Amino acid sequence: MQTRLYTDNIPVYLDVYNSLYKDIMDGTYPPGEYLPGETALSQKYGVSRNTLRQALAILQEDGMIIKSQGKGTLIAPHSPSSPTNLLEHPLLTQCKLPITDTILSYNYGAPTDIARDKLELTTCDLVLACNCVFHSDQTVLSYSFTQIPATFFDLLLLDTAQEDSIREVILKTLFTHTERMDTTIKLIYVNHMETDFLKVPEQTPALLLESIHYTKENQPLARNKFYVLPEYYQLHFPLYRKSNR
Repeated sequence: MQTRLYTDNIPVYLDVYNSLYKDIMDGTYPPGEYLPGETALSQKYGVSRNTLRQALAILQEDGMIIKSQGKGTLIAPHSPSSPTNLLEHPLLTQCKLPITDTILSYNYGAPTDIARDKLELTTCDLVLACNCVFHSDQTVLSYSFTQIPATFFDLLLLDTAQEDSIREVILKTLFTHTERMDTTIKLIYVNHMETDFLKVPEQTPALLLESIHYTKENQPLARNKFYVLPEYYQLHFPLYRKSNR
């Protein structure tokens, strides 16, 4: 295969990107504060607003800033959390903003058809179904939908009558009892049901991570669907080469 190399002039927006990156890293624009408006930034860096927006788009892709509709552009923390233990709740550990509140809604009932298939259940089984919405102050960041069979309630020390116990299981205990997670990731466009939780217009792009949790005995322990507004997250999943032992 032949590779051809071309030399081009460096685009102006990369110079602006580098200047903004330096200003963010040296504290000119501290984490947690908002950038000045586009007009002020364009004048400061001597470029058009279109060139500035190209630089801001790359900064957002790199997790340096968070653009919120109607709120402005927020400087993200310099070091987004990268979990050392992959088996942690990704909506808690990989968010650019601090989680200040989680709101639960849940019920107990028969499993859905897809839950019966993926969790190897029957129509006689009982399942906890729980939605958990993640907030940073008044901003909705994401939500999860979790299904756990009653077979594992004792293992997870779940008190079915206590919301605090359910929250602990959904956010932490489930993950400490998970040996592995099989996860698929897809781009979705928010539908009418999802917009109720995420508080964004229909057809807003979002990421959906669907995970099946397994025990050490390779039993399906739970099913999780994580709905993520990508501007608030920097997802980090290290990959390892399988050891040949």
